[in-house]
Order: sequence, then structure tokens, then C-alpha cells
Amino acid sequence: MNPGTILLALAFLSGLSGTAILARSYLRDDDAYLSYVPKLTAGTAVLLVAALAHLTYQFISQDYTNAYVWENTASYLSLLYRVTGVYAANEGSVLLWAAIVAVVALVASLSRGFPTRRGKLIHAFTVGLVTYFTAMLLLQSPFASVRTEFPNAPPGFVPTSGQGLNPLLVDPYMAIHPPVMFISYALLTMPFAIGAAHFIALFRGDDGLFSAWIGSVTRWLRLSWLFLTAAVALGGLWSYTVLGWGGIWAWDPVETAILVPWLFLTATLHAVTNYRPGGRYRILAPAMTASVFALAVYTTSVVRSGVFRSIHSFADGGIGASFLILMGITTLLGVVAPFAYWLLQNDDSDDDAEAAAGESGLAGWINRSNLLHLAVLLFGLLTFVSLWGLSFPVLRSAMTGLEVSVESRYYNLWSFPLVLAVLLLLGFYMDYERDGLRRSLISLGVFGLATVVGAAVAPSETWRLASVRPSDAFVYQLVGNASALSVLPPVAYAIFGTVKRTGSRIAATTSRDAKLKESGITLIHVGAALLVLSLPFMYLFAGQASVMATGVASGAVDTSQRDVGDSPYDVRVLGYEQNEFPNNPEPETYALSSSQVLTRGQSLNTSVQAVHGTVTAIREGPQATVVQLDNSQVWVGVAGNGSVGIETGQEVVARGQVMWEFVPTADAIVLAGPQTIGPADDPPESVVPTRVVANGVSLAVYDEDGIVVSGVAGQREYPEQGGLQVRDVLIDRGPLVDTYVIAGVSDGTASISVKRVPFVTLMRVSILALLVGMLLVLFFDPRHGVRTSASAGTSDRRSTQQTSSDAGAVQEVSD
Repeated sequence: MNPGTILLALAFLSGLSGTAILARSYLRDDDAYLSYVPKLTAGTAVLLVAALAHLTYQFISQDYTNAYVWENTASYLSLLYRVTGVYAANEGSVLLWAAIVAVVALVASLSRGFPTRRGKLIHAFTVGLVTYFTAMLLLQSPFASVRTEFPNAPPGFVPTSGQGLNPLLVDPYMAIHPPVMFISYALLTMPFAIGAAHFIALFRGDDGLFSAWIGSVTRWLRLSWLFLTAAVALGGLWSYTVLGWGGIWAWDPVETAILVPWLFLTATLHAVTNYRPGGRYRILAPAMTASVFALAVYTTSVVRSGVFRSIHSFADGGIGASFLILMGITTLLGVVAPFAYWLLQNDDSDDDAEAAAGESGLAGWINRSNLLHLAVLLFGLLTFVSLWGLSFPVLRSAMTGLEVSVESRYYNLWSFPLVLAVLLLLGFYMDYERDGLRRSLISLGVFGLATVVGAAVAPSETWRLASVRPSDAFVYQLVGNASALSVLPPVAYAIFGTVKRTGSRIAATTSRDAKLKESGITLIHVGAALLVLSLPFMYLFAGQASVMATGVASGAVDTSQRDVGDSPYDVRVLGYEQNEFPNNPEPETYALSSSQVLTRGQSLNTSVQAVHGTVTAIREGPQATVVQLDNSQVWVGVAGNGSVGIETGQEVVARGQVMWEFVPTADAIVLAGPQTIGPADDPPESVVPTRVVANGVSLAVYDEDGIVVSGVAGQREYPEQGGLQVRDVLIDRGPLVDTYVIAGVSDGTASISVKRVPFVTLMRVSILALLVGMLLVLFFDPRHGVRTSASAGTSDRRSTQQTSSDAGAVQEVSD
């Protein structure tokens, strides 16, 4: 048994023991053996982190005895992309996820502990999830040997080099994106555990525990939202730079799968904001808190089901029964249990609804609580639109056996009116809080009317949201014919209302933390509004033109400046480049030494291998020449009666079929040919494996002001990975418009496309605003901020003392 498997087995035993002790302690209300739990939790975390570190070391050192390493890396890759291979497929991804969840469980144990009976139940859930992930790894291990995975291989067989990393992952964004995403999902385990434990406590006749843990819930949710936002952004930027189509978002199934929990997590944060013990959202807020992790597990499971053919997918193969069981467990605890409890209740009162009963007209219905209700509902509908588009192909395939896909315009046209409604609601909520009902209703009417008018005014067909067909559904025709101008009034209203409300709140408080929190809330909402503004205009007003250049490979290309179709650009082709990688690699990265050949012995018999070593003897015969390597029992046989062009003392490489005990005077003979043996410093092309072939044109792009961008654009082809191609694009990131250059080179002809992509900088700024804003809220919220919690010495104590004016300014947890 290898060390990695031993670490996983010990982690499973440790986690299982901790879970059993905690479950026993909760069920019997008996603290026997409870003192072992902190040690077991820490041990589980240390063992899983050690297992992850061991797997990472195997990738760095290229230990091809591990089948998972062999399948997901190669010697020519840099250190960064060897590490990326760790989570390039299912097994490594689950190990990364498990290790992070184990660390989360350890941090929660150290910061809060489990002094109460219900605290033990929460910790039992978190450690139980870690244990389940570890069991999944034991069933489908990232440490399985090549011999185990390929039982028909000869005894002792070890591959010379790896199969290589998925070329789409050879990018800095994708080296960062998966770990950030799994950190976010791991952080959701604590809210899930708290929400699930809350309803189990209610079913057992207790009062529940959500109100006592509201501070912890809020912080975990906010931290997860921060990482998940960063993960979504990194995935979009990866699409922009790698796929070569000049876009950020295409509603690919994997993109949609990460957006679904992000939308629902956003809704959950608003629900938790509206939670009041025994009153508002006393069921919905804990239910959403428990279900958001279940939704993340579901979407992850769906995109790994094998139904989708996703360009973003970084893990092949089915999810297996273990993932389906996990999906069922989290759905039962996070969705079914809260829903069942709600069905059994008949007194779900609402403080604000009761207070409103004594009022008449709109004043009885419009209040901050009901507006937050509506926000949660709208985000829920947005989540459902994406969730249904993601799930429908799976359901259709299961029922009929037919594979179908959902077009991007389904998502766009159903989501667009909901997004406008969210922005108008945001503006109204902010306006209502500051100026009261009458003035805010007037503002809502003005901006709402402007939205309708804007939808009807299209300066040209380019402004239409989508092309529609006579056979399209009414909603598609209605929304598709709307103008992109309709987005401007809601965005302006949301930003105007947010900034105005923030100014009054900051002026009303003397607390530094409250001011920073309000600034963070402003950045989040303004950033979201600007993001909504940038995305439709980025796609509707992107322009593209192309030009052909012939003779690039022969050097006869016209290097003069030429127009690029109907665009403001000129292009000058400067030359052609073709490179193969790896370039002059060290012999040990692709060839076996004589000692390695002897160590592996008969497992190499009849296989084709590259070998290297120093020539210590040469024997020429009438039909062949044999060359001894390193004064060993490994010889290279070269057919023919001529000189092979090598000398004694020279380091050589050769490639051929290995024959074990082929002749009595040698253990191994490598049957090479004159073209497959040569000096190591200038090896024959047939010996060195070609992993990547990069073709590109060196060019410069000009506009009326001069040169815009220059460099090499083209594509990289991976011959040993099915000929998969990845684009190498040129991007000039201008303040208002990105210039995006794509070049395809084939048969000496280059097809060059230059694309103008507007509003990309605005999108980047909006994402930065979202992240910075949440950091400010996360750290400086006077009620539930990380800084407040740390200074108070407990995770949910509300210890900040404020004046009466400050209390009004920080009433909400997050808006």
C-alpha cells in the first residue's frame, strides 16, 4: 500500500471516529470520549492535507508509477502546470475539496468549539462530510498505481512519460480558478451544517439553533460569496484569453453550474439579512442556508455526469454512485427536511405583516421586509432559470435517451427582464429607506417608464437584444425585440439610489467600522449594476473584420500595411513562426537511463522506448552495429553495415524496441535504426516526442493614431492529445475598447480577425468593486464582521457598543 493510500485510510478512520463520538454525544447527551474529538479533527485535517501534499509532490517529481499522475501531466510542463494537474480530474478535485473541508472543520472547532449539545451536532455534520469525501477517495483513489489501473501491463511496468495535461488547463487563470471554486464550496459546509442541524433540532422538539449561530452563518456565507465571485470571474477571464472567440460568457454548462450556486448564495445572504428569531424568515433563512451547499453539490454532479460536452470541463468521466449518494444526502438534509418542517407548521407569522395589518393601502404592503422578500424571490427566479436550463438536458436524456442542449438565448431572454426588475427594486429600496414612500414611488415610476420607453427605442437593429423568429414563443419575441437602451434607466436608478442612501447613512454614524461597511455595501451594489451594464453592450456592439494573408510559411507574404475590412484597423504581417515543444529537453525527461532499463527488467520487453547513456563500446558487424551504454548490459543495436556516426565517450539517445535477453551477451538490446540514434545534444527528431506544435504569424495592428498591438497570434496543436488546438490571441486592453486579434494558420495562409470588444474594462472594474466591497463588509460589519468577532473573542457575540444614531445606521447585516 502506497503512502497516499495509507494517509487516506488513516484520515477516514480518524474522521469516522470523530463523527461517531459526536453523534453519540448528541444522541445520548453524554460527553464521554468527547475530549478526543479535537485531536481527531486536527488529525483528519493534517492527514488529508498531507495526502494532498504527497500527491502534489508526485506531480512535481513526475512519479509515473501513479496512474493519476501519468494521465494528467508530462515532463515538458512547467512547475505551475504540474501542480495544476493535481486537480485536473475527478480524483484530485475531490481530494482538494476534502482537504479544504477538513481545514474548515478544524477552524470551526478551534474558533467556536462545541460546548452545547446542538454544537456537537453541527460539528458532527462537518466532520461527517469530510469522512464521506475521504471514503469517496478510497473507492476512487488518486493514488492508484499504473499496475492497478492497467492490470494487463507487464509486471513492474512504469511509463516513461506522462500523457499530458488537458491543453485548456495550461493557462494561469485555470491554475487558480478550480482551487478558488473549491474553497468557496468548502466554506459552504459550515452554513449547511448549521442549517441542517437547526431543523433536526426542531424536529426533536428543541427551539432550534439558527439565532445563536447567526453571526457564524453570516460570516461563512459572505466569505464563500467572496471566493465564489472570484471563481466566476476567473473562469470568464480564462474563456476570454484561451478560447479565442472574444467573449466572457457563453452559458456553457460548466459556466452555468457555477453561476447557479452564486445566484442562490446571493439570495441566501439577503434572506439571512431579513432573518429575525421567531419572526421574519424563521424558516426560509435557515432553509436557504442549508440548501445552498446542496445546490453546489447538485450542479457539480450534473456537469460531471457525462451528459454535457463542455469546452470548460476539466474532469472527464462519470460522477459515480458516491457523488450521487452525496447529492441525495445533502438534498435530504438541506432541502427536504426544511420543506417537510414548513409543511407541518401553520403559524409561520411575520412581524412586519402583522404590523402592516393595521395600515391600509400601499403603506401596509411596502416596507423594508417585504422589499427584501421580493429581492429574494427575484434571485430565486434567476436561479431557477439557470438551474432549469442546466437540468433539462439531463432530464431529457434520462427520459428519452436523446442528448439535447439549451441555447444561450434561453438564458439571456428569460434572465434579462428579471435582472432589470432586480435593479429597479434595488433603486427603489435604497430610495425608500432615505426619502420615504411617496417620493420613492415617484422615482420608481419615472425610471420604470424610462425603462419601457428605452426598450422600444432602438437606433439600429444592433441594439436589439436578440434576433427572433416568427415561430418563437411570445416572451422570446417580446424580450428579443427590446432595445439594449432599456438597461440604462435601471442601472442609473440603482447606482443613484445606492450612493444617495450611503451618503445619508455614513453621515448618521460616527463609527469607523460602520462607515467602512456602508462603503462596502455601496461598492457591491454599484459593481453589480455596472456589471449588468457592461455585459449586453460588450456583446451587442462588438465588431469583427478579417483579412487573409497568403504565402506566410514560404516567406513570400506581403508585409505592407493592409485594411481589415469594415473596421478602423490596418494589419501588417511581419513573418511566420513555427515552434515545437519541448525544445532541446534534457534526455532524462523523455528517455530511460541504462540503470532504469535494468531496474524495470522484463516489464520493458517488446515495448518501444527511448534510452540515453554514454557510449562505452562500439562493435561493428557486417549486418549491424551494437553500442554499449554506460559499461552496462544494455546495448543499442543499429541495423546496417555502415558507421552510425557516434564515438566512444559520447552521450547518445536512441529509440527502438527493447528486447530482453535477446542475445546471450546482453540483458537488453534496443533495436534502433540509423535515423533513431544520435548525440544527446542534437537528438534525431524521431526520438524526441513533439508535445506541442505552435503556429503563428508575427503581426502589428494599427489604427489612425498608430500601432495598437503587436506580437504573435496563432494556435497551438497537441498531436499526442488528439490534435486538440488552443488559440494564442493578442489583446490590447484599452480603457474603453479591447482590441482582440485571432489568427488561424493553415497551408501557408493566415486568416486574421481583429475584433473590437467594448466595455471589458468596465466589467473588470465592476468585478473588482464586488470583491473589495465584500471584503469591507466581511471585515468591518459592526455586528458580524470578522474584525468584530476577533476583538470580541467569540464567533457570534454582538459586542460593539454604539450610540443611538450608530444603531440605526448599522441595523442591517448586509443590504
